[in-house]
This record gives sequence, C-alpha cells and structure tokens, in this order.
Amino acid sequence: MKLRLVSGLLLFLVCGKAWAGDNLVPNGDFESGTTGWGLFVPAESQGKNCQFTIVQENPHGGTSCAKLQSDDFARYAVGVKPFPVTTGGHYRVTAWVRGDPRTQVNKGAAGFVLRLTLHYTIGAGANNFNIVLGNKVNLGHSPPKSGPLPTTWTKTEVVVEIPPDVDTAGCDVFVHYAKGAVYLDDVSVVKVDSSVAATPLVSSGGGAAFLSGPPATTDDYLMTAFDLDAPGMEKVKAAVQAKDLAAVQKAYLDYRRTASPAKWKVMPSDQPAKAVSNDEPAADDTAAHKIHNFWYDMQPKVADMGVGTDFQWFRNPLPPSDPNYTNNWMGCVISRTQFWEVLATAYWKTQNEKYARAWVEQLESFARDVPLDYTNNDEQNYEWSPLDAANRMFESWPMAYYHFLNSPSFTPEANWIYTKEIRDHASILIAGLNDPKRAGNWITAECCGLYTAGVLYPEITESARWRKIAMDRFVVELNKLVPPDGFEVELSPGYDTSTIEQFTIPTQLGPLNNIPLPEIFRSKLISMYRALVLVMDQSGNDVPTNDSWIIKARALAPRGLKLGDDPLLEWAASGGTKGTAPPDSTMLPYAGFYAMRSGWKPDDLFLFFRGGPSGFGHQHEEDLEVVLRAWNKTLLYDPGTYSYDKSQMRRYVLGTSSHSTILVDGKWQHAGTSPIPTQPVSNPWVTTPLFDYVASTFDKGYQDNVYAPINYSPMKWVGALDKSITHTRRVLYLRPYYALVLDTLDGTGNHTFDNLFQMDAPSATADPTTHAVVSQRTDGVQLALYPIEQENLTAEVVLGQKDPILGWFPLQNRATPTVRFHKQQAAPAIFATFLYPYQEASPPAFEAQTLPAQGDNVWSRTFETPKEKGEVVLVKNNKTEPISITSSLAGAVQVEAAGWTIRQPKGGTQVWQGGWGVRSYKDAHTAFTLDEPGPLVFGNTGNGLVLYNGSDRPVAVTFTQPLVTTATAAPGTWTEISAQGGAPSANAPTLFPPFLAK
Repeated sequence: MKLRLVSGLLLFLVCGKAWAGDNLVPNGDFESGTTGWGLFVPAESQGKNCQFTIVQENPHGGTSCAKLQSDDFARYAVGVKPFPVTTGGHYRVTAWVRGDPRTQVNKGAAGFVLRLTLHYTIGAGANNFNIVLGNKVNLGHSPPKSGPLPTTWTKTEVVVEIPPDVDTAGCDVFVHYAKGAVYLDDVSVVKVDSSVAATPLVSSGGGAAFLSGPPATTDDYLMTAFDLDAPGMEKVKAAVQAKDLAAVQKAYLDYRRTASPAKWKVMPSDQPAKAVSNDEPAADDTAAHKIHNFWYDMQPKVADMGVGTDFQWFRNPLPPSDPNYTNNWMGCVISRTQFWEVLATAYWKTQNEKYARAWVEQLESFARDVPLDYTNNDEQNYEWSPLDAANRMFESWPMAYYHFLNSPSFTPEANWIYTKEIRDHASILIAGLNDPKRAGNWITAECCGLYTAGVLYPEITESARWRKIAMDRFVVELNKLVPPDGFEVELSPGYDTSTIEQFTIPTQLGPLNNIPLPEIFRSKLISMYRALVLVMDQSGNDVPTNDSWIIKARALAPRGLKLGDDPLLEWAASGGTKGTAPPDSTMLPYAGFYAMRSGWKPDDLFLFFRGGPSGFGHQHEEDLEVVLRAWNKTLLYDPGTYSYDKSQMRRYVLGTSSHSTILVDGKWQHAGTSPIPTQPVSNPWVTTPLFDYVASTFDKGYQDNVYAPINYSPMKWVGALDKSITHTRRVLYLRPYYALVLDTLDGTGNHTFDNLFQMDAPSATADPTTHAVVSQRTDGVQLALYPIEQENLTAEVVLGQKDPILGWFPLQNRATPTVRFHKQQAAPAIFATFLYPYQEASPPAFEAQTLPAQGDNVWSRTFETPKEKGEVVLVKNNKTEPISITSSLAGAVQVEAAGWTIRQPKGGTQVWQGGWGVRSYKDAHTAFTLDEPGPLVFGNTGNGLVLYNGSDRPVAVTFTQPLVTTATAAPGTWTEISAQGGAPSANAPTLFPPFLAK
C-alpha cells in the first residue's frame, strides 16, 4: 500500500474502480465493501479501538453501509483518493448519516463532518470545505457548529463552488469526537450546472484552529510584493512589468546571488575553494530520504521517509502502540528539516551536486505536499506548527539556502518556490504572534524566525513590518520571560539556553545588516549567561531541572562575553584565571535555585536545593529536591528530561518519585506550572564560612497520578488534591564536609510518608538496625545517608523496579538505587537525614544524640563524625526565638536566633559558633546583641574574638562580655573585636581543614 496525503492527513488507500456516472466518489454506496476507502486514525485517537467496517444492518440504500465505531471519544476518518475538479465549478456534496442511539458526542464537537479538501496548483489557502449536519458549510480549517447526531438516516447536502487555482479535491468523512457507532451511506460528489446556487458559507465554530492569516503565496502575489525600486532589482522590475514569470524568476535569482544586501551568519562566499571530502554517508542517506535523528533524544535514530521524489512528510516510523512512539518525531526531526543541514554541509565539503539536487527535490516536495495550513493541531499538522515553522526560518532553511544559493542545481524556479515559502512562513508566524497571551520559548522562537525572514528579504515590502512585529514582541518577551536574576521562567537550563540562542540571533543578524537593536538585548542576555554560571557545579554544568538536558554553562560563557564585558563571565570563560570569581555558595532569588559549595575546584563538594516556583513550562513535580556532587562525581541526581513520548518512563521522569523529595500516601506533588514570577522567593538563605542554610515549603498539595498513553505527558491526575499536608525542607550545609536535611510534614490525618533520595550508583545497602544507607559505587566515591529521627522509621533500597517504576535513571535506562525512608503515622512527621560523602574504604562513623535545648518549636541534636563534634538547633518556623542550650562544647548558652550551630574540629580546642536570625548571644564568657537580627559566626582564636557578618549590610554588635564595646562589622567579612570596637581581620581564620586535602 502507498501512503497518500489526503485532507492534509495520511490515509492508507486501497485503489479501487472509478464510480460509474457522475459521482466522483468511488464506491460511495459501499456496495463493494471498503474498496476505494481508507481509514485514518490520528495519534490522539489511537488506543480507542477506532474501526471501519461494512455492515448490512439497516442501510440507507442497497444492501450495505459503512459503520464507524470507537470505544471512546475519538476523531478519525475514512477517505478516498483525490479526484479532478474544475476551478469555478459547482459540485453537490451529499452524504447520509445516522448514529446509534447509544452514541455520544463531546460537547461542542460536530460528531460528523464531511470534508472536501481542496488541492491548489500554487499552494493552499483556506483549504477545506467542512460540511456538517443542518446543511452548513464553511471554507477553512475548523467545522462550523453542528446540530445533534440523528439516530435515523439524515441527509447532509450542500453545493460548493471550487475556488480559483484548485485542480483536485479529496473527500473524507470524519467522526468528530464521538463515542460509539456512526453509520454512513450514499456519499457523492457530483458536478452540477453553474446555475445551481452554491450554499452560503458560514463561519467556523469550535474545532482545532486558533490561527488565521492570508492564503498561501501565489506567483501573482509575490510579483506585487517586491520593492521593485530597490537597488539591484532593475531586471526584476522590467520582467514584472512585462508579465514574464520565467524572466522574473531568472532575474530574481540573479539578484539574490549578486545584488542582495542581506547577510546571514554564513554566506556563499565562505564556501571552501576545494572539496575536502569524498564520502558523506549521512548525507547520502538523507538524499535517499533515510533520515538520521542526530538532534533529539527520541526513537528511532534513523528511518526511511519515502522513496524517490515521494518524501513522506507526515509519516511516523513507529506505530502508536510502540512505547517509544512520539509525535515529536514529526514535530522535531522531520518538521524542522535539520537534515537539510546535513545535505548543506556535505555539499560544501564535497562540492558534489547530488546533494544540491536532493535538497531542491525535497524543497519542491515540501512546497507541493505540505501547503500552508493554519490548523493548530499537532496530531496532524506538525509542519505548520508556528514553533516548527520558526525553527526552519532561523536555522535549517537559511543554512541550506546560503549553502546552495550558487549551485547550478538551484534553479530560478526553485528559488521562487523558496521565496514563496518564506512569505508563507512569515504569515504563520505573524498569526501566532497575534495572540498577546501566549508566552514561553515558543514565542521567542517565532519572533526569531520572523525577524530572520524580515532581515534576509529586505526587497519584500512586508519585511520591515515583519521585523517590527518580531522586535516589538521580542522586547515584551525579554521583560516577561527573563526575571532580574536572569534565569528564564521555564526553569529548565536546556530551554533557558534555547531561549538565549533565540534572543541572540538578532544580536548577530542586526549588526551584520546594519539594523540597530534595543539595549535590553545586551543587558538581558548577559544576565542569562550569568545566571547559568551562578548555579553551575564545579565541572561547569547546570543541574538539569525540569525538562532539561546537561547544559555546560562554563562553555557558554565566551558567548556572553561577545555581548559585553562582564567579570563573572570572564572568570568562567578563563577557567578562573581572569575576572572575578563568585562566592562559593550562590542563589537565584526568582528561580529559587540554591548552589552550596566547599569551593570551586573540580573535586569540591556541590549541594543544590530547589525551593521556588515550579516553572512556566516543561515543569516536573520536583519541588524541594536536593542534588549532591563530590570529587567530581554525582551522588544524588536530578534525572533531567526524557523523550517526549508516551512511555511509562516519560511519566516517571515528570513525577515526584524520580526526584529526591517526599511522597505523601504514595501521591506525587501536584504543583502544575507556575505563573511568571514578579517577586523573588521569600525563603531564608544564609551563607557563611561555617554553614549555609536555606528552607522552603511545599503547600500546593499531593494527588494520585496514573499512566495515560498521551504523548509528551503520559499521565492523568485522579482523585482529589490532598492539601492536608505541608512539607517544609531545611538544608543546613555544615561547611565544608556534609549536610543535614530536616523535613517536617505538618497537617492533619494519618499518612504514609516516603522520603526519597536518588543515588547515582550501581547499588546501595541499608543497615537493618540504624537504617543508614551507603552507596556501592565502583570508583571509590561514596555517599552515606544517616537518618537521625528513628521513630516509626523503616528504610529500603529500591533498584530497577518496573511496576510502579522506581529506582531508574530514565534517560540512561539505567537501574540506580532509590533510597526510601518510610514512616506511617499521624501528622506531624519529621525526617532528619545526614548526607555524608566520603572516599574511605568504610563508611565514616556517625552518631547523633539529643541536645538539651529549650525554646519554642525547636529541633536540636548533637552529632559526632571523624571530622568534628557538633551541635545544631533549628527553629522549625524559621523565626527568631529565645533558645537555651546546654552545650558540651560551649556550656550554658542563651541565644535569640532562628537557628544555631556549635562546632569543634576533631583534635582541636577551638569552638566556632554561628546562626541566622541572630539578635543576641550569651554564655559564661561572651555576650553581645545585634542592632538587627542577622547571620553571623564568631569564635575566640586565642588572640581575641573574631566575628563574621553573613548579611549584606553593616551590622552594629554591642558587647558586654568579655569587654564592653560596639563594633561595626562590614558585610561578608571577618572583624576583630577590641576595646576600641572592630577592625577588619587581616587574614580570615581557618575554621576547618578544607574539603580537599592539600
């Protein structure tokens, strides 16, 4: 069987005999079975058991009729091979239809649509006649409103007039979002005399289209679209005035080759003088329509997309039943035509005309078989999604064009086709940008595509308008999508960098073509590059939050420097030899990203915490997750993205259970996408030489989630959203070695709580007595998780579980241990977990005991490791409260603070203390108050008191012991305390040996 394009859809057609007489629809009465008819079921309706059969029960005429049936609400069709029609001719289109009494139709859907698809000789305008019950018809992409589906045979009949430049039409009958059986009989399209009046057209109502725009570009229109007085267009003008299309096409190609002022990033003059290669296998495959997927993490990696000149633009090589099936194969791999870049690169490397001929053939095929279509339905209209049209315009098409422009195989006719396509692409992009409510990386891509078209075709009079529409929206989106901290609102490093690339293109094309740009481009783009650097790990990579892949932030820094000087980017780009280094620990206040580090050497410790908005798009249910690295190895990971298919693994990566955070009653977090942030998060955040501290709360609720075979998001929320539990996570990084994670689950009712940690290791083991879990890596870098709150606690390690999925690194299809600390009890519940990376042969000893401390709503513990003895007190509500501590290290302590820690390195006598939200402190030897609560660290070095001010403002500290004085401590510095007040320390004290042994 051969795939044919019918109604813009792929139908498997069975060739049949032509209908005798005037009816252009073969076998319209179904007396010859299914002959001539094919069934089309789009991906959205796969799995709903859509069927097309011939039955003899109660036909309208003869002995047979067609029965279309589905088990669930579905949209599907039967259709016939296109047939010739006459421009201006009148045709009577008829069908008889009835529904089973039990058949249901979705609210707002037509139930039944008879579609006459018009095939234009020069492209496509509004290319469907949509005919519904009540004898209503429109010309467009969405059916008009329809009456209810009848249960007795009912005739639907209209007369239509074929628009200009149409030479063939297809006839398809759709079941339109109905469930049950629909019967069809006596379908006909008959030419009638022009004296028979055409049925008046009605407007669309409902349906999938949300875009509208001008019809596809015709030869006549394009000749009127030129600025014929532009320099170099003289021969084009003369040919236009002579109405000689062939001469126009020839003159216009000459203009594009020799006189056009437009400049792209690569120009024909950049082509190497000599061939440097003879063998380009991937390009040979592309020329033969065997397309390699080099760009996207989806299957298949190579697929045949047609034979000869019949490129099958609408073919998905995987069946919908395949778990790896994704409509993004069409929406990305094929629609964006990046395989044309393979041909272009091979052409310049080999100078072999076969690659140019292949590109021209595929360009002509696209123009012929994929006409402009404003229908917004990615199940059938991938090629004219504004996003994919945009990607073609700013990437694959101009690259191919400027590589092949001077090829003898690129004929005047091919250049003319390409230019008409440029105008059609501009039309679809403008249609998408007309909606001011749309936002996200789609919009920036569409701006980029439209701007590129406007820059590269200044001889088209509309191009200035294209540039203005794109630039005006660019500025809006820069202000909307890039908050002051510089991280794009989807909170995915991958899509952040995609947006950067899109915003960057005007900064490249504008100067090349002497077009000025607003200053906001430079300032916002620099802030975006800075944001990536500020939260990167020491290897230079960002944590792949939400739908992201690994982004190498350090490697991108030189691109940011092209926009202007920036000391942070200079530091990153130089590998730390130039510029200004950031602090060891950093955060992004609008993203709610926190990066804590022991230093910036590759083997230093890195601890990432997420506590903020979920993301405007490409969002995962992963709030309050932690990620940990040490010795340049990932120990706790974020799984990042997965192919946008409908697999169970895709669902898993979207959910809470694949991240290091907490499930309630087995339910995921259900935050959904977040609005564009207009204010920074209000989380407490402190970084000092002794500790870093951050806390955040998730209160959006938990909900059951089940698998559903839906591309991109194969899941469905079921049951009620449970907001009876609020989760607060506090992360105390005890610099430089390890961290304490304190989780409280407040609320009402009895629940199960699962505290998950995603270890990057082949396996892990749990101690049945202490419930401690240690990784079993083979590279000598390990992680121990020590649970401190043992009441009601159990621990297990889940590795490679398939139902339900747990213990997998999805993108790598690798089983990894998920540590599950489990409690079943009435709320409130508490977990306290000590994260201890190590390199020793055996897990380091760890002991935690109750610390005598009194205060409102406090949690306190002593701990001991081979590195130190320590004491920690946390106020659970993060407010400054009076706390009394009976310390084995500092004696009786009275402190007003939101948290306090006392630490003594092993083998030493020096004690260091510090906290956040600190208002006052008193022990037997030292007493002071602050003019305003804030973070500080202090200790007595033997030469006197030293104090570190961890706030961003000067702090006045008044001492009454061991001396009476007031010292002003500068922000972020150490101050030596004396009777005369305070003075900056000449050298910062060493609190602990560094994480990395020297």
